[in-house]
Amino acid sequence: MKYVRIIIDFLIRDTPIHLINLVTVLLPNHLITNRIRGGLIRPFLGKCGRRLQIGKGVIINNPRNLRMGNDCYISHYCYVQAKGGLEFGDNVIIGPMSIIATSNHIFEKGVVKNKGSHKPIVIGKGTWCGGHVVITSGVNIGESVVVAAGAVVTKDVISNKKVAGVPAKEITSC
Repeated sequence: MKYVRIIIDFLIRDTPIHLINLVTVLLPNHLITNRIRGGLIRPFLGKCGRRLQIGKGVIINNPRNLRMGNDCYISHYCYVQAKGGLEFGDNVIIGPMSIIATSNHIFEKGVVKNKGSHKPIVIGKGTWCGGHVVITSGVNIGESVVVAAGAVVTKDVISNKKVAGVPAKEITSC
């Protein structure tokens, strides 16, 4: 039964999103076309609020496990993997070429395997992640957080903080 659900999800959620990306690939990265793309992708997500914007070339894996609030924006060429569950509060902005992955590969007997463990990620209301940000499995980011460009978030971040670096740590300005 597990494989039947995987196949059905692939056909009714994953494939339409990739087809939408294919059809809209020639449209410029602009508020209007990002809203069009968001409106077309919205029905295939687990839950989605109003005014979703999706930039060109965004890859969304496991869309049934993605829950988004109102006025969210995922910028161009991001990779969003929601196998373990991914939640965005209202007004979350993800900068270009970022990676959000709820899964990790596992090691068995010193060899990395093409299977993994997964944990949910939660990104709180009003959070802004700059370009090239990486958010790893199991991370909770509070509300109104600024994640500086290029940061790799491997641990929870409490609300109203600014983080930067590899791995991301709290900073006083950005």
